[in-house]
Amino acid sequence: MSRPQKLALLAACILAIAAGILYGILSRSGEPPRIAGFVYPEPKAISPFRLTNQDGGSFDLDALKGKWSFVYFGYTYCPDACPTTLAELSRAHKLLADAGLDRDTQYVFVSVDSQRDTPRRLAQYVAFFDRKLLGATGTDAALTQFTGEVGVAYSFPEGKKGTSYTVDHSSLIALFDPDARLHAVFTPPQRADEIAEGFRKILGSGPRLSGGTR
Repeated sequence: MSRPQKLALLAACILAIAAGILYGILSRSGEPPRIAGFVYPEPKAISPFRLTNQDGGSFDLDALKGKWSFVYFGYTYCPDACPTTLAELSRAHKLLADAGLDRDTQYVFVSVDSQRDTPRRLAQYVAFFDRKLLGATGTDAALTQFTGEVGVAYSFPEGKKGTSYTVDHSSLIALFDPDARLHAVFTPPQRADEIAEGFRKILGSGPRLSGGTR
């Protein structure tokens, strides 16, 4: 990837985060909880989308309803950010489970690299990190729409060929509420204790979690 392309991706990531923060400021109806990222005072509705889950079935907007959903975007061949973040998300799952705050949650890894990340590969990959982690991917059009609304930027190398390319992508954990609305975003560096503590604050219930820092 050329330097201008990398700078464009970085700018897109910064703009996505800034847009979320600005949206929160302009639409603020009350002080949102302080987390390692930002909370939308008015949760953001997402347009219908359709991806494919790790079992070959449909993963769509309805799949986000009825539960709090932590969604991370990346790809299985990612050498650093993805495995690190998914490991932290798995630890956050354990912290929430230990605190009794995990009953109505789900954890999802959305691959932006459908060319290589088949449902079978996704199933094997997510199982390595957490028994509750789900995998999904989709067509370029579906991924572009969904990631664009969430504020995730990604870019493939120019003229990509074969299977040994890398994908530049922003590293955000999006939190959707049980009405499938974008409720909050956890920004890098994502740490399990901060994710779990931030979620507890969003729920507004329970004592401070052990290990929470904010």
